[in-house]
Amino acid sequence: MLSENDIKEELSYAYVHAVAARASFACERISKDRDSIDVTIRAKGRLHEESIFLSPSIDLQLKTTSIGEFQDDHLIHDLPIKNYDDLRQHSAAPRLLIVLALPEDPQEWLCFTGEALIARRCAYWVSLAHMPEVSNSTQKRVKVPTSQVFSPEALHRMMIQTSRNQEIRHEL
Repeated sequence: MLSENDIKEELSYAYVHAVAARASFACERISKDRDSIDVTIRAKGRLHEESIFLSPSIDLQLKTTSIGEFQDDHLIHDLPIKNYDDLRQHSAAPRLLIVLALPEDPQEWLCFTGEALIARRCAYWVSLAHMPEVSNSTQKRVKVPTSQVFSPEALHRMMIQTSRNQEIRHEL
């Protein structure tokens, strides 16, 4: 039997995979997470007439919470300092934190009807690129804007930005 944390982890992979598939991108699960990367999203070919790079990719660190704290249009998530430090570094592929927020009641995570599979809540994204170093050695509280839903449209926009050698920044 899977633990509740195992189920949350698998649901985060399923969510990201579904978003990537809907956006027509490949989603590759990383077998050894040593660099705070769980999934790589890849495109094929030229995405935009102004693309500089062919076949861009974005690396994702996935986290899931069922007791997420929301404040002022942000999801608050305590991120292990290793993940924070890895995600804020400059790298060849952009690195994003994706946080899937689930309802507190596990029975509400997925609902099945005669015609639909409904996933409750959604995932949000944030770029930690260029964030400052912190003195804390255990975790860093991160604010993830709830306006930044990890959706097929958002992923497509980010992949085009990556192909154009533009940094993925917070939406304001």
